[in-house]
Order: sequence, then structure tokens, then C-alpha cells
Amino acid sequence: MIKLPPLRQDAPTPLWLQLKHALRDHITFQLTPGARIPSEAELCRHFGLSRMTVRQAITALVNEGLVGRQQGRGSFVLPTRLAIPPRRDAHFLDDGFEAIDGLAVQLVSLTIDKPPRWIRERLGLGDEEQAHKLRMTLAMGEDVLASRTIYIPEHVAPSLQEIELTDPVHHILEDRFGLVPATAEETMRLIKADQLRAAELRVAPDTPLILVERVVCLASGEPVEYARTYYQAERYRFEHKLVRPVPSDASENPLNERRHRVGDLQSVNGVGGDAFEAEPTDAGMQPAAKG
Repeated sequence: MIKLPPLRQDAPTPLWLQLKHALRDHITFQLTPGARIPSEAELCRHFGLSRMTVRQAITALVNEGLVGRQQGRGSFVLPTRLAIPPRRDAHFLDDGFEAIDGLAVQLVSLTIDKPPRWIRERLGLGDEEQAHKLRMTLAMGEDVLASRTIYIPEHVAPSLQEIELTDPVHHILEDRFGLVPATAEETMRLIKADQLRAAELRVAPDTPLILVERVVCLASGEPVEYARTYYQAERYRFEHKLVRPVPSDASENPLNERRHRVGDLQSVNGVGGDAFEAEPTDAGMQPAAKG
């Protein structure tokens, strides 16, 4: 028996949107992850709606990451997205890609390569300089939630290949090599999984991913780490706390910037918080060189 409130035929809100809200409440308060929601046919019969109206409501929930469709079986409640909140008591580079709370980090490979040109430019490397390249994944059991590729100039951490990498890389660079990070610039955007990322994350090609790129620098401005992290978009949400800077001496309270980019337009707002940069395409990237 379907336990959903009746829909109002005379309401200004479209029926598909009323059904979406009713299903959202049903999922939030009555169902658990993995539970099947009523089928399209069941909802059509119960509410006297057309198949198109019901499908529109369920598709909206799928697009929001609350529900997943399984061919031939129906639609099921997805696990709650993992939150990556700001952590004021941790290292400023800790970001959730860590072996905590049932999550396990696995080092997939560690090599020394000459990075692609666009990565060398980010790290300020010459044409023949090499970098350590680390590939790792973040998993919960058999479910791979995210993957990360890190480049570290060979000359700043020459013995990195000999170290057991059980801690976050930025901790190792600081504790073992004395490379104390002072700043980091991050960009975040939505992309579709290519064949390589799909295989790493065990998802279908074109699955939405959240790509976070980060360049870490010392106080001198020298870059010591470049990382690209791919999160499953339907499994993660990012939380940022924005704080108005306290008026005082500018040298004591540097202004954090939040950048918004749409095409060739960019605005910079003087508010506290983590930088976010969204770009509509990967223009300028060489597909074979990604990661």
C-alpha cells in the first residue's frame, strides 16, 4: 500500500512537482538506503496520473542524487551523500580524502615521470624535469568513491619513493621534508567520467563527477604539489562556511577570495571561504594528458 498524501488537482503547483515533493518526504522520513520506491505503474494507478507526469517526478529525484534507477528492477533510494565539511581543527589541506570513518585510501601506483606540459607549467618545472606521480583511491568497502592523482616535483622530495605513504601526502611533505605549505589554490567543476575515470571509480562512462584541482605552494610561492581529485557527484556534497572578515590591519587578516567564472566572465567577491571556480568546459586540456 502506498502511503503518500493526496495530490491537489486544483493547486497552482504542477502535479509532477507535487509528486516529487511527496516522494522526497517519503524517502526522507520512511525509507532507508537501498529501499525500492513505488514503481511508475503503481504511482500512475494510485494517483490517476499519466506515465509522463510520474516519470518526470522520478527523473527529478534521480537528477538530484536521491534515487537511482536499475534496469528491469525499478528505482531505489541511494545512500546519503558523504559530506566534506570545513574542519577548523585540522590541517588546512585536509579535505576528506582520508582513511577515516570506514573509508580506506589505497595507493594504486607511485612512479617518476615527466609530467605533461600543462602540469609542468602549474608546478613551475622545466621541460626535462620530472615529478613523482601518485595514483590513489578512496573506498568504502568495495565501493570506490573517489580517485586522486598527485604530482610532486622530484627535486623537492627526492626520497619519496622510499617512504611508506600511510599519511596524507601534505603531512608527509611537511613532516619528512620540511615543506610547510602556506597557500593552496583550488578549482572545482562538474565533468563527465571518461574511460579512465569510469574504470577507476567503477562507474559508467559519462557519469557526473566533481573534479577538484589543487596547487599547493610554500610561503616563497614555490609550488610543491599539484593534485586532481575525482569524486562521484551523486555520493558527495561539499560544505563551506563563509565568514565576514573582521576589519583590522590588512596584513593580519588577508582577504580570502571566492571566484566565479562563467565563460570569459569572472567576478571576485571579497568574502571569507574556500575558492570555487566553475568552468563550462575543459577547453585547453589535452584529453590524453588528463590526470
